[in-house]
Amino acid sequence: MSEPVRPPFLAKLLVGGAGIMSLANSITIPFLAIFLSRQLQLDPATIGLVIGSSVFFSIFAGFLGGTLSDIFGRAPVLLASLLGVVVAFTGFYLAEHVIVVFACNALMALSTASFSPVAKALLADLLPAGDRVRWFSYQYLVFNIGFAVGPLLGVFLGVSGGRGAFLVGALSYAVYLAILASALRVAPTINAVRTETTSVLNRFAGSVRAVTTDRRLLCFLIAGLLLEAVHLRISALLAQDLAIDFTDGAAILAVVMTTNAVTVVVFQLFASKIVLKKDPVTAIVIGGLLMFAGMFGFATATGMWAFIVAMVVFSIGETFIVPSEFAIIDRISPEERRGSYFGAQTFAQLGGFVGPYLGGLLLATWNGTVMFLGVGVLALLSAGFYLAIGRRVPGLMRPVKEEAASAAH
Repeated sequence: MSEPVRPPFLAKLLVGGAGIMSLANSITIPFLAIFLSRQLQLDPATIGLVIGSSVFFSIFAGFLGGTLSDIFGRAPVLLASLLGVVVAFTGFYLAEHVIVVFACNALMALSTASFSPVAKALLADLLPAGDRVRWFSYQYLVFNIGFAVGPLLGVFLGVSGGRGAFLVGALSYAVYLAILASALRVAPTINAVRTETTSVLNRFAGSVRAVTTDRRLLCFLIAGLLLEAVHLRISALLAQDLAIDFTDGAAILAVVMTTNAVTVVVFQLFASKIVLKKDPVTAIVIGGLLMFAGMFGFATATGMWAFIVAMVVFSIGETFIVPSEFAIIDRISPEERRGSYFGAQTFAQLGGFVGPYLGGLLLATWNGTVMFLGVGVLALLSAGFYLAIGRRVPGLMRPVKEEAASAAH
């Protein structure tokens, strides 16, 4: 089979787009609570409901978007998702009532969650097996650069917490939508819609059956959920402990979270080279051990520098884990169900609820040390789970380069 002509350009565009999107999101989403409080005078309980509800929309939208991309093709779902974000940001900019804000937040969550797994599935469609981990790493790197720069850019532009931020976000997404639509129009046919006689509903049901009956996928989702519980909302765990035990907790939190972003940006490319030499399961086990070491550091930290060192170790573990999780899903997913499998991975984000909830219980019952160690143990359990499952799946413990060579033959 001959290589498509334009996939490298489309791959670069998808990676660059991740930076544009994270930049626009980080100018707006972190300051959403401030906007709702100052601009719309909403009470804290309502603000919490509006923002918290997005998690549930995101989880189900990821699978829905991925499955629809297997049925209708990647391009329509990607473009519809970007358009949805443009409409959502515009709605935030014009909103005067809580119902409008809730609807815009739901649309935002649905659209961004639909886009992410489909973009990853398209990257896998475009690239040979040996290149995918590296490009997943590039995408994650650019995503983190956007989130590191975005809040500072918002402050510099004077739009943080105001309506203007959403206008900037809408314009950024609109520009990316126009560029991606043009690129997809001239690109070779990628993941074309399959001409099947069965109905769309039956094809959707088939994808649901395929995903829910794949024990490998279900086991990896459970293992992924345990890791997400540790790192997805680490800022919430740190904030709770620092607010109680440290008078300068807010300053420590700001420095530590900046350390997280900088470490991921600096170390990601180096980590991807190591991951390419290892198999994805081993890379996740290494990442899980480093993540637990970081949580142990948080548990024993008594000052800012101890927290910074712990976050560096924790963040290095994160750089091993994220691209390797995508590599595992890529290996076990059938080509015709790739979008559904990447979409199903979003169910692991339930860990973002489990971690802070478990941490809050441990903190209320004991103290911050027990909280960090108790939640950190989930990383060890996940690493063991990945190792046990990985040994049972043929070819999964094979290094990425050997897997690529095998696929080529």
